Amino acid sequence: EKDYDFIYVCLSDHGEGCSIGWQAVNRNWDLAKKCLPIMCKKYNLKGLIIGRSNCNFSDEVKKNLTLIDFTPYHEFIKKMSRCKFIFLPNVEDASPRVLTEALVLNLPALINKNIIGGWKYINNKTGQFFTDENDLGTALEKIINNYDNYEPRKYYGDNYSIEKSGKKLKEFIKKLHPNLSPCKYLKFL
Repeated sequence: EKDYDFIYVCLSDHGEGCSIGWQAVNRNWDLAKKCLPIMCKKYNLKGLIIGRSNCNFSDEVKKNLTLIDFTPYHEFIKKMSRCKFIFLPNVEDASPRVLTEALVLNLPALINKNIIGGWKYINNKTGQFFTDENDLGTALEKIINNYDNYEPRKYYGDNYSIEKSGKKLKEFIKKLHPNLSPCKYLKFL
């Protein structure tokens, strides 16, 4: 069961809910602030924001947002699983862990096309790209109208599971250490 349409994670900087620092820059808070009114007012989507609990929004936007502080990991994963998709306006947060966590939880991603890393996970089975508030609506409509056609968990498992990535790691290590014991794949413990 889904309680929210989207989740956005932008932890507070210096323990102050809406201050600008490394977290805000890394997760592109400036762009998020431009996109949230579009998502909440124009599309009437309900969002969950983790980490920016003391931010001011207009009443029209705020009625569709739930703002909470940092959440312990197991609670965070439960909250994320109650969302339909993840919103990632991030650029400098290269290949954010929340992206892969969302995909494994079967949430498609609405992700900034200019992100430094993580773009390799996005295709017609996992989500949509946007660049700024001007093309956000087009990408949002694709996510909303095709929600049931996304298969992010299946795609991630088929292409990036421990067996798939572990096999690539084994082949790389085997080049460095040809006497590696026979195995199907390697993983870090």
